[in-house]
Order: sequence, then structure tokens, then C-alpha cells
Amino acid sequence: MSVPTLRVRQVGWRPPAGPDVLQNVSIDVRPNEFVAIMGRNGAGKSTLLDVIAGLRQPTHGGVTLAGRPLDEWHPTERARVLAHLPQMLRADLSMRAEALVLMGRYPHAARWFESDEDLRIAHEVMERCECLEFRQRTLSTLSGGERQRVYLAACLAQQASALLLDEPATFLDVDQQLQCFSVVRAEADRGAACMAVTHDVNLALTFCTRLVVLADRGIAKDVSVEAALDDPSWLRAFSSRVSIERGPSGTWVRYQ
Repeated sequence: MSVPTLRVRQVGWRPPAGPDVLQNVSIDVRPNEFVAIMGRNGAGKSTLLDVIAGLRQPTHGGVTLAGRPLDEWHPTERARVLAHLPQMLRADLSMRAEALVLMGRYPHAARWFESDEDLRIAHEVMERCECLEFRQRTLSTLSGGERQRVYLAACLAQQASALLLDEPATFLDVDQQLQCFSVVRAEADRGAACMAVTHDVNLALTFCTRLVVLADRGIAKDVSVEAALDDPSWLRAFSSRVSIERGPSGTWVRYQ
């Protein structure tokens, strides 16, 4: 079994005033894994990704990235290994889409200006995210879904071995949701360790390799997609109005 790219051990987090959001969360994510982080609103999904990304200091416990404690990494060095797409980003930026994606190349830059190789990589990931046609447009002129595709491309431009994506399919239409998860799954197949927060159970079951369900400030279920389809008890963490359906065309979650 491969060494985990990300190792979270007994992590907890609480705000300055208020109860714990997370308690004793432990999880390993290895190369080639695409882990869906799921749970009801307020379960701590975004908080967990923020802790792993180094944006929040855990109240207790710690995170290891590629075998080293997260707080031992210099921010630039860490950005070569770990990319993070947060849940909310500014929509009023006046920069061009291409310029934002090229920012993903900054951790690799050896000089002040981007190289031809940086530009090639930026265009390649924009094409994969189906947003290359927007490269000369400012972000403020794009729709929410169009911006989301540009933000994802910027993460991919980092060529990181760990991807943390908080609801990457936000604002996307059905076809683009499928494209988004296909792109992330391809990153995992190439060897990246991927984690994505999502509320779409069927997208998770179709593209991810593993489900981690958060509830009651911790991990309620950590299960492979195959095992999740065989034992649907994990669905109770979401709603009593969902169930596993099997038919000639496949297996999916049905909403009642």
C-alpha cells in the first residue's frame, strides 16, 4: 500500500467563542484516491479542508503532507505540492482569466515573468476545464459557472500532488458538473491525492473512490464506493428520504 500523501491525525477545531466544530478526526489520503467529503450543512466539511490546507490552525492534532508536518512547509514550497480551491472566492476581480490561471504557476516560477512552458500548461488546463475561450475576458464579466471553471484550472496549473476542492461543481450546469468531476478523477488516476467536498451523492458514487461522511463533529463513515453501494446505511446521515436503487442501467441514489 502506498504512503499517504495527506495524513490527518486526531484533528479538532473550535472557534474562539463556541463549541467544537471538529473532534478527533483522522484520515489518510493516498495517491490515486479521490475522496468525497460529505455531510449535512455545518458538519465541518469546509473547516476540515481549511485545516488540511493550513488556513486554520487545529485546536489539537495535526496534519502531515508528504511525510512532513504541515507547519514545517514554507508556503511557496507547500504550494508546489498542495492546491486548494475554497468554497467562496471574489467575483469582482478585474484580471483576465488567463492571468488568474497563470497565478497557479507562481510556486514553480524561477523568475518574475511566466515562461512559455507556464503558458503552455495554463492553456492545457484551461482547455481541460473547457474555459480556454474565456482567457482574454476579465473575471467580473464571467458567469458564476464560467468563473468556477477558471478557478479549477488555476488549481490544476499548480500541478500539485494533493488537491483540496470545496464544492468544485458550485454554479456548474449538469454537463459541466460531469466534466469537473471527470477532470478531478483524471488527476487522481495520474497519481494525485484528491479530496472534494460535495453534496451530490450520485456524482460522488460515480467518480470518487471513497466516501468520508462527517457528522456529530467527527467521521461517521469512511467507506469505499463499492462498500457504500452494498451497505446504504451511511445515507441516514443525510436524510430519511434517500435510498439506493438498482436497475438494468446501474445503481444510483433515489430521492423520495
